[in-house]
Amino acid sequence: MNITLTRKEFRRLVELVYMGENVVLTAGDENESGGGRYGEIVQKIYKLAAQKDACPNYVEADDEVEDFYHPSMDLEADSPAAEVLEQYENALFWDELISRLAERDAEREQLRNPSSALENPDEALERQLTREDQLEKRYRAEFVKNDLGNLFVMFGSDRLS
Repeated sequence: MNITLTRKEFRRLVELVYMGENVVLTAGDENESGGGRYGEIVQKIYKLAAQKDACPNYVEADDEVEDFYHPSMDLEADSPAAEVLEQYENALFWDELISRLAERDAEREQLRNPSSALENPDEALERQLTREDQLEKRYRAEFVKNDLGNLFVMFGSDRLS
């Protein structure tokens, strides 16, 4: 299979590969960068990118491992892909924090209400999801207004801010 790309398109492809690799590595598969399901194709793209007429400022050859390439500081810090990843990670952080706090609090409320055990399971689930949605909206408004300023973590009787 062959594909023809302009230099601009190839540069964007390298950025996409970098973002994908970043997500895979962040998910916990540290072995992925050199092998595994995606590592080989990542290395093929990076090797092509390292060529003089491609985008060599985006990748660097590894000093210790022959024929292995990794993202350069230009790609990791100064590229459009770096900005997209930063925005993605920020959005993911807030979405996960809000979702998990809302789910936790809705479950705690349900445990404090013994009559909920007698409800129809479908109705109980619907009520739980509605409450989670309400709590998510409340947490989102709080974090938009105050960031993490009002978030406290309690360990036993000790309060840490």
